[in-house]
Amino acid sequence: MVKGYVASTAASVAVALALLSTSVLAHSWVDCVKYDPFNELCLGYARGYPTRKAADINTAYVYLFSGSPTTQPMCNPKQQSTENYGADFPMATAQPGETIYTTWEQNGHMNNTNPTKAYILYYPDSTKEFTDVSERLTAPVAGSFDFATVNNCYTTQDNSVCLGSWAVPENLVPGKTYHFVWFWYFNQNPAGEWYSTCFDMQISDSSHVVGTAPMATLLQKGDPPDSYVYGLNGEAKSLIAQVTTFLESQASTGSAVKPTTASIAEIGRADIIADATMPTSGEAPASPAGTGMTCL
Repeated sequence: MVKGYVASTAASVAVALALLSTSVLAHSWVDCVKYDPFNELCLGYARGYPTRKAADINTAYVYLFSGSPTTQPMCNPKQQSTENYGADFPMATAQPGETIYTTWEQNGHMNNTNPTKAYILYYPDSTKEFTDVSERLTAPVAGSFDFATVNNCYTTQDNSVCLGSWAVPENLVPGKTYHFVWFWYFNQNPAGEWYSTCFDMQISDSSHVVGTAPMATLLQKGDPPDSYVYGLNGEAKSLIAQVTTFLESQASTGSAVKPTTASIAEIGRADIIADATMPTSGEAPASPAGTGMTCL
């Protein structure tokens, strides 16, 4: 009896420690909103980005939703309700339909057999922004991708850079600024564990349009230097100034990513719906103003 109890207790402790380790290590955030993988330059950042040179970026910038909360501010306090960009860390500018490459580091969470998922959510009303995590279910999805696999990360190293390609929704209006959220479901923690990075995008009739290529081709270049997210250098500023129209560049090649406006609920991913805490009254949650969508 005693031996069995000790063995059982030891096993329970081991499981608890494993879950704790998973929770502590599972963290990531967007480093670059609009990345040029051909020139290895960042052309647009998220709100309040501190650069990879910041010693406390692992704690000050990462934003965790622990235990599948039904309500919690959508953004890190440094990002909620403030468009805090600097001259060297500007908001990205893009056109409706333009393909965007966004980067983050895998931080030891590469999984080729059962990858976790990340999403780009957006608010289709330029006068509003996300305020609560519950809005993730009804928000339109501009892009969805595996968090980290050999098919979207440069190497298998723990701090390798990963890419997600997505298209700026075609229903956004030039001359206005829209709010976006990168949302990662780290669903390997049974208690529930999610992360977000909030950013904005200035929509324009013209911008510097980054070329497109198959992901396998882009990954052959290898990880960019850490300096790619140290702020705009002269080359990046020069590229941003070289504007063109989307139809003159990506659209003419036929290689652009097709935009989507479906919500997470409409996409119907089983892991996302399982993670979501649904209303107990039988009513669907109210959609963010301007979306016209409700959870299925």
